[in-house]
Amino acid sequence: MSTTSPKHLFAYALCGDSHGAFVNTSLRFLKRFTNQDIVVVAARCSTPIEHDQVFRSDIPDEFDNHQASILLKTNLHRLVGDRQRRCCYLDTDVVAVSDQIDSIFELKQGPVTFAADHGQMRRFSRWAMNCGCTRGECDHLRQAILEKFGVAVPDPNWRHWNGGVFLFDSDSTEFMDMWHAFTRSIFDDPAWKTRDQGTLIATVWKQGLQKQAVLPRIYNYIVDSMFGATDARRALLKPADYHVDRSYSLDPRSSSPHPYFLHFINRGLGARGWKNWDDAESLI
Repeated sequence: MSTTSPKHLFAYALCGDSHGAFVNTSLRFLKRFTNQDIVVVAARCSTPIEHDQVFRSDIPDEFDNHQASILLKTNLHRLVGDRQRRCCYLDTDVVAVSDQIDSIFELKQGPVTFAADHGQMRRFSRWAMNCGCTRGECDHLRQAILEKFGVAVPDPNWRHWNGGVFLFDSDSTEFMDMWHAFTRSIFDDPAWKTRDQGTLIATVWKQGLQKQAVLPRIYNYIVDSMFGATDARRALLKPADYHVDRSYSLDPRSSSPHPYFLHFINRGLGARGWKNWDDAESLI
């Protein structure tokens, strides 16, 4: 009888054809750098997914594709969970860029393990709430978390967790169930936008995990193509105009940080003609 330990699992969750091409791109990078198991949980997606382990999920019609993607993501522990191994969720706009990526599975601690976001809660607030704030910081998310969930977040400048990459296993059920329930509850609340990070904040503080250590940044290195661009300019920008993030390098000779995963937010994935994407794509 074999005593070989089961492989760990990378997992995606998506809904709709618009994410089919994204996950195929992310898969090409991931397969270049890992031999761990990979599963894709997909709903309402007719785009061929270039992978042999695809789990098709049915989602009630009452949820749009964005909502459905979030429901699948926050319910992954019940869809692909395995008591014998650890799982790592990846957003479809996350790409692997190092042969060291499997080391992420050694970093699981607490019920779940996330990386920090690239900003503070008060700056994220207007992206989570339909509050009408158009610039800078606001405190509406913190107020809404208290009013809706009875969860106080005393620190308005807390650096919240990012949902693009996280570890979970058989010890994650209570946390994930709460995050899933909190998230589902905001879909019919006009004060909230369809996001999962506000409810993630509520879950973290509800369970007293706000001081838990997070993943090192190299495991979820956020690269924002729209950094510094006003809301009005974003739709007009072409890849050649995107912000170039020079805080890291994929050149092993460089003394700059060397990420293991890059998280291309705000239309950065596949944006040829933008240095950050072109450098990543050159690896495959």
